[in-house]
Amino acid sequence: MISPKKFRKTKPNKPTPEFNFNIQTVKSPDLKIVILVTVIIAIALSVYFIFHANAVNGFLSFPLDDPWIHLTFAKNIADYGSFSYFKNEVATAGSTSPLFTILLAIGFFISHNEMILGYFFGVLFFLLAAVSFYRLSEKEFGNSSLLVFLCIGFFLLDKWLTFIAASGMETTMFIFFLILGMFFYKSRNPVPTGLILGLILWTRPDGVAFIGALIIDYAYKLYLNKTNKQVELFTKRELMKVFAAFAVVAVLYFSLNLYLSGSLLPNTYNAKLAYYSPEFRSRVDFLSLEVWDYFTTGSYSILMAGTLISILFITIDVFSKKYNRFFVYLIFILAFIFIYWYKLPYAHRFGRYMMPIIPFFIFLSIYGFSQAAVFLYGKFKFRLIKQVTLLVLFTSLIISTSECISNADLFASECRYIHNRQVVTAEWLKEHTNETDVICTHDIGAIGFYSERKIIDAAGLITPALVKKLNTPEYAGFLKNYMKENDVKYLAFLREWFRVVNQRPLFSTINESPVEVMEVFEFYPDSTHILMDKTRSLITYAEQMISQNKPQIALNALSHAVLEEPDVSLTYYLMAYCYASLGNNAEIESNLLKAINIYPKYTDALYQLGNFYIETGDKISALKYLTLAFITDPGNENIIALKQRAESMANNKINPK
Repeated sequence: MISPKKFRKTKPNKPTPEFNFNIQTVKSPDLKIVILVTVIIAIALSVYFIFHANAVNGFLSFPLDDPWIHLTFAKNIADYGSFSYFKNEVATAGSTSPLFTILLAIGFFISHNEMILGYFFGVLFFLLAAVSFYRLSEKEFGNSSLLVFLCIGFFLLDKWLTFIAASGMETTMFIFFLILGMFFYKSRNPVPTGLILGLILWTRPDGVAFIGALIIDYAYKLYLNKTNKQVELFTKRELMKVFAAFAVVAVLYFSLNLYLSGSLLPNTYNAKLAYYSPEFRSRVDFLSLEVWDYFTTGSYSILMAGTLISILFITIDVFSKKYNRFFVYLIFILAFIFIYWYKLPYAHRFGRYMMPIIPFFIFLSIYGFSQAAVFLYGKFKFRLIKQVTLLVLFTSLIISTSECISNADLFASECRYIHNRQVVTAEWLKEHTNETDVICTHDIGAIGFYSERKIIDAAGLITPALVKKLNTPEYAGFLKNYMKENDVKYLAFLREWFRVVNQRPLFSTINESPVEVMEVFEFYPDSTHILMDKTRSLITYAEQMISQNKPQIALNALSHAVLEEPDVSLTYYLMAYCYASLGNNAEIESNLLKAINIYPKYTDALYQLGNFYIETGDKISALKYLTLAFITDPGNENIIALKQRAESMANNKINPK
């Protein structure tokens, strides 16, 4: 018989502690302190970007041309009381964000410094968005101060949100209204919800994706409420308040556009849809390069992993007929991307059209990682899962911080890029043209603001009469006739957008960089030659092939360009360059002569033909063409030196001594 002493009392199993991301020794921070710190960080980062750019460049600028569009409208509202792009003469719904423009106009009554106004409102709405994001984070992750901290950390230290905050754009205001609208919607606060939804339209027309997402989310909640009364809904009275508040603000928005342009939406909407039409841009490339690659680079790659996990959990809840509070974020992101994919497959520089979904991308990622941790802990009781998850997230936050700080260099270089093209060109136009001269350009921002000249917009943003022919084969001719009818005197084009040939530019930024060269031409209605889009594309492609030392491929493209437009001197000049790489002297001479025959004052062709004749021993012909080159550009040191060499060789031939 076993002795009772042999029996040992077994300790009862300790209950498994509930899994959460709280740190018991850390108290929830005081709201006022958190908001103060958030504001300080938001301002500090934005100011750092601005001061860094000024220190590097020696001047203030924006990394985009678009801020000056808002500023030009705003200045004319303040000065002339007209929503116009030139004094009070060109009233048009050419601002994508009339609310932002109106705020800038109010700012002009306080300060006439356009840079300060642009920076001020961009940074102001960034910090307001940050505070609102913190409050919304509390609503979603209020049981974990760590997750809330991570949310606001990723927001404040995001490389693109800090970048765009100092860019003078309406983007941070749009993001602020999206976050605030979501906060009021989830708080079931009807009147503010409706008002914010209306203001979202005043900020950007693509805000309809947000409105649509809320409608889908609410319809889903209505469906679930039939069997689960715990799914909270607005009362009928509250819904009427939402609709009424929205309707008042929306009607004012549509009325303004209707009054200014005769359509419910701004001119910019139709112009951008026409210019960046899916017919001319790949929807597949948009999704793969401008969406997927954008959100899987650097720290985003880690956040994307969490987002994909969140989609899995949300999908499971949908099939289980269980409401998931993050469902609305996913729907908004998908709706927003879909609108651009379907209507405008272009995310623009720095992916700025995709930036408004970044805050909700952060939410989905944090939710995905936290839910995965809870699931794994419940399944395997892996006690270190919290630490591992937090390590992954904090590692991503550190990477994000590094990217944010280093992005200040990109901000500075892009500010210089815009200044040395658009701003410098605008200043040249103001100095070298008359006040009554009309200028045609496609980059209307800085040129419109600083040149103080009347603008014809070749991209149609403020000239809706041109939109109907954008991206058509006959557009170059249509534009030329329109310019003739409107007494255009000068053209200011980036080569990659519109290219003028057979004519010497009055001004060029070629010395700044061979990429996106801005050129100014005098417009001669009977002789100025603007390339058709297809020809321009072929020539641009050929130039790329030449830079990659692929002359045969370039020649193939140039041959097609000749078939499209046979009277383009540039085409033959480039063909001569290709034949030089292939060592075909006969074709070099033939094509250079063709180029000069079309455009007798073609300095580069004259110079290269003179050089060709020197190399082939025809000193008399060399001197002839170098003299002609010198006449077209007497200050060119390369021409002077080569001409002197030809003169010396010719003299030696006549007089050996």
